[in-house]
Amino acid sequence: MIVERTEVPYLDPLLWRGGAGGGEEAMRTLRLGVPLAGGVAALFAVQQRACADGILPYGPPSMRLDGLKPPVALAQNPKSTERLLAPPVRKRIAIYGGSFNPITNAHLNVASEILHSKLVDEVWITPCGKRPDKPGLRTSMIHRLVMCHLAVDTMFGSRFGVKVCDEEADKPCAMPSIVLMRTLAEKYPEADFSFACGADQITEVKSWTAPAEPGYWEDVPGAGEAFFNETSFLCIERPGTELAQPMEMPPKCQYVSEALKARGSTMIETALSSTEVRNRVRPPDDVVRHGLRKVEQGGAKAWYDEAEGLVPPSVLGHIVRYGLYAREDSPW
Repeated sequence: MIVERTEVPYLDPLLWRGGAGGGEEAMRTLRLGVPLAGGVAALFAVQQRACADGILPYGPPSMRLDGLKPPVALAQNPKSTERLLAPPVRKRIAIYGGSFNPITNAHLNVASEILHSKLVDEVWITPCGKRPDKPGLRTSMIHRLVMCHLAVDTMFGSRFGVKVCDEEADKPCAMPSIVLMRTLAEKYPEADFSFACGADQITEVKSWTAPAEPGYWEDVPGAGEAFFNETSFLCIERPGTELAQPMEMPPKCQYVSEALKARGSTMIETALSSTEVRNRVRPPDDVVRHGLRKVEQGGAKAWYDEAEGLVPPSVLGHIVRYGLYAREDSPW
């Protein structure tokens, strides 16, 4: 790599912290190796990497130069220069979508196992909008989204890579999977996205459609085939489900359980659905329950103690507080 020595101004953090009077007094000049072909873009990369690595802190926004926003660091040896100019590592993110009505401990287990497989750096739990294939999904998006946030915030540490994505929160209905993935890829070009999918659904992807939603997205012809071929999948094996033949699987597909086995672990599987939680909270009329916490609201009854241990305590608290799944029009 051909390198020229270039003098560049930067905000001296020591002078700034010492209370330098004006901006010019806090400026220094560094001689920094910059690739001839890279120019200013390469200099920006050095600045950003230096700040991200903690070599120099960012200066106060009001003191940054227009052309050189973060301060730059002096690479004093070839090794550090090579490290600073190395291309950034792209973040790998898995999209874990669903209705999450409500989110359960099983959902959290799947998200954490995906992360433990080291196939991705983050898992984004993404609750969907209203779905035409699930007419019973009547719990509002805001309740389901809040329960997802409560679950993640109270069950995982702040440094754990499971997060909640609200991309569909302001949409009138569920985004087709191909539209969601393309939207996220365009919105976050610095990341590589994959789609977490159960082994029982992954072979059905080709039949998925993407009808238009006026004002939000257009129809995607051949959506299923396109989604099957262009998307990177993370296959989640579920209890009692047999994997399809390799020739029937998407061309870009990785298996969470195999990745865990390669690390000397076994995937922890939990056969628990949101439907089971709702059925336990409000059982059929011919089922008699005794000695359990009961809430009556609008003529309907709910036995919330039946959901203990199936959902995070924070989620159960939200369900009880707002009487979810106890009303006559509650989804089943």
